[in-house]
Amino acid sequence: MDNNQPHNPHDTFFRKALGDINVTRNLLQYELPEQIALQLDFSSIERVDGSYISKALQNTYSDMVFQVQFKNSTTHAYIYTLFEHKSYVDDWCSLQLLKYMIAQWEEFHTHKPKEKLPPIIPLVLYHGKRGWRRRAIIDLINIEDPTALQPYTPEFDYVLWDVAHMDRERVEFSLEVRAFLEIMHHINWRSLDQALPQIVHMLSLAANERPSILEKIETYLRYAISCSDHIDETTIERSLDASNTKEELMPTLAQKWFSEGEARGKARGKAEGKAEGKAEGKAEGKAEGKAEGRAEGNIGGQSKLLRNLIKLRFGNLLPQVEDKIANATEAELERFAENILKANSAQEVVEIEPTSSFRD
Repeated sequence: MDNNQPHNPHDTFFRKALGDINVTRNLLQYELPEQIALQLDFSSIERVDGSYISKALQNTYSDMVFQVQFKNSTTHAYIYTLFEHKSYVDDWCSLQLLKYMIAQWEEFHTHKPKEKLPPIIPLVLYHGKRGWRRRAIIDLINIEDPTALQPYTPEFDYVLWDVAHMDRERVEFSLEVRAFLEIMHHINWRSLDQALPQIVHMLSLAANERPSILEKIETYLRYAISCSDHIDETTIERSLDASNTKEELMPTLAQKWFSEGEARGKARGKAEGKAEGKAEGKAEGKAEGKAEGRAEGNIGGQSKLLRNLIKLRFGNLLPQVEDKIANATEAELERFAENILKANSAQEVVEIEPTSSFRD
């Protein structure tokens, strides 16, 4: 794998799918708010290089930036597209959007300090199971009554594409856009195995050139296999049959994908095994710790009792006797205690070896 390529399968798919400017143009043209879309010249849209996602958040988000001109104007706007990978809502999405907007404006102002800032349209693509909930910046600030601080807190809105609530069969959408939205919708659900053949069939009809068809189908199937536990070889075969590409793809690519999936499964199983082992080890360690603690407590009690008995019979302990007791095992302490009855000095308490008749 190319080291420059993203390792997160959601990120990889997101960049390949929306990297096709025709797909992005079709989506933006019909899914941006009408009052914005009417002002933009979508024929001018192009992707802008760069990402503003930190490494710490790469498993949560992907982002892409597009530039588009306004109609009959040289002025352009940036469309910052943030894709949330997780199947549940992240309340901190607004903060990530704000960080991008500030970074982009600062960069622009550095290069063109006398010009006004370009407009930025923040857009969030979400495909989770739970319904989206908006959180403004003020909602993220720790204050009981935000009313007084509202005028002094950054406030903005963003365009939300919650795939679960989008019209995926909209007549204005191209087949590839519909395929994109369908896999986004089903990727976190068991329904993907039923939807995948239709998705692949749409892809087979969307492209005119055979190499392009095969590449797109490969991208979608890789994504499905990487992110779903409900896709098996039968589902892949049905999908390739639906697109009439089984003869070309199944013998080579599909088998390779399943080998990769098996390797991922083994790795995941190994990781889970390690986790279970750690949990078991922790439990065992805790039990052993308790046992050791009890043993140490028992030895400490025996040592104290033995010292008291020796002092009662022979007076103060000599340093060498004290040292022997301090380093004695539990069995040795038991023997020392037995020696008290027959010893003539404190020294003999720790020196008399057991006899068979006495031990019996």
